[in-house]
Amino acid sequence: MFEKIKQAAWGALCVCLAAILCQACTGKAPEYPDLEGYWKQERIEDRLTGESRACDRLFWALQLGVGEVKDLGKGGSRVCLCRYEYNEGAATLRLYDFRIRGDQSERPGQEQLDVFGIPSEDTTFEVLLLDGDHMVLRSDKSVLHLRSF
Repeated sequence: MFEKIKQAAWGALCVCLAAILCQACTGKAPEYPDLEGYWKQERIEDRLTGESRACDRLFWALQLGVGEVKDLGKGGSRVCLCRYEYNEGAATLRLYDFRIRGDQSERPGQEQLDVFGIPSEDTTFEVLLLDGDHMVLRSDKSVLHLRSF
């Protein structure tokens, strides 16, 4: 009888220790859960002409200050990495220090950034909407519509 109680206590202790270890190993939690994650760019509105164009296979990933924008469209895969700063109080998102993935010394040309509606290599967007499912960003030149996936 005493042996069964001892085994049950040992089993309970092991379960508690495993739970504590699992909790400690979860990694970094997102600082901004509504912002960080994976986004599909749906539309770009040109603020100068008023024209809007649908996006085909443009994707964003934002996590812990590092961003990645991918164009998986007709011309093959183009991927750029960047840094970002999100100011929740001012509702701004700054994208800067763009690099080509695979060759960190190479910077993307403006034509590569134009595909995403990003007007320059250092751009601050006003965050018009950010609710975890949808994000709308506005710069001087464009309004970007993205949805989470």
